Order: sequence, then structure tokens, then C-alpha cells
Amino acid sequence: MFKKASFLLLIVGLGFMSCSKDPISDLSNEESLVYITNHDKAANFSQYKTFSIVDSVLVVENNRAGTSLDDIDRAMLQRLITNMQNMGYKYVSRTQNPDVGINVSWITNTYLNVVSQPLSSYYGGYWGGYGYGFPSYYGYYQTSESSWLISMLDFKNPQTTPSGKTFNVIWDAQIRGSAIGDQALVDKMADSIFGQSEYLKIK
Repeated sequence: MFKKASFLLLIVGLGFMSCSKDPISDLSNEESLVYITNHDKAANFSQYKTFSIVDSVLVVENNRAGTSLDDIDRAMLQRLITNMQNMGYKYVSRTQNPDVGINVSWITNTYLNVVSQPLSSYYGGYWGGYGYGFPSYYGYYQTSESSWLISMLDFKNPQTTPSGKTFNVIWDAQIRGSAIGDQALVDKMADSIFGQSEYLKIK
């Protein structure tokens, strides 16, 4: 009786779990957004006063790259400018020797995944062992993930190398999620990465 009751409880428990909400699939597009920010711990942001920003978005897909300036790109660039100004930085052109520069990229990585059928070696061995024949085969499926990448470069303190000047990245932010291509959420995305980067504020 005890074993049977335990078994029934297990079935009920499994049924309950199968009917419960999936915390991932139940997220709205906006709730799926993830913001990752990082900065150079040695950087003294109070030394920077002016900034400039790229005039288009760099689009990188696997080993290919180009630029884009559609409506959502313009909206993102403008909102980044607004946030930098709210942090106390003065917006200047690239010809006016800005202290920092803002790069904006749209990164897409595509992966080819391989899965072997049957999924379990147990079943493959069982059918093969009894002579019925259950040949394995490979299935292929492709996944693709995109993200925004925003970087701040230190133009005020360039590094001199034999090949020329290089500039350190002193802050960057990545935005991921199913809604990153939604123009209606551009302001929220840009505001959020600055909202969790209070150390950038100079006023």
C-alpha cells in the first residue's frame, strides 16, 4: 500500500509539474531582454568630458561585416547620445578630438548543430541486437543569435605601438533577448545599460 501510494503521489507530482508554467517561455518579449555591462576598473571616468559616436551601426554576421543605418539604428544612436549627455558628457564631432568614442554593433552568430538518431544508444543497441535493424542517422538544425554591442573607447589616452595607435575599451554593454529588434523598446534598452552603469556619470 505504501509503495502504491508513493507511486501515485509521484504521478500526481509529475502531472503538477507538467501543468505548471515554464518561467522562460512565459516571459514577454520585453522581459526576455538581458543587459550585460562591464568596465575597466582602473579607468577614471571623471577625466573624460567629451564624446563622439559612430554615424552608422557595424553589422557583423559570422565572418562577414558591413554597416547599417535604418530606423532602429538611428533610434539607438540617438538614444545613446541622449544618455551620454545625461551622464554629463558633451557631444562633439569626430574631428574635435573627443575624449571617448562610442562604437555600436549588431552581432549575429549562426551555429550548425548536429544530432544523432536514435537519441539513445540503449535503443539503438536493443533493436540492432535483435536483428530488426534500426540504422542511425544524423539530423542537422541551425540556430542563430543576435545582440547589440556598445563599446566606449578611450581616445584621450591612446596606446602607441609599432603599428600605430590603439585605444582601450573602458566600458562595454551587450543587449540580448528576443526583442532586441523591436524599435519600440530601443529607449528602454539604451536607458537600461546606462542605468546599471552609474560609474559613468561625471556630473
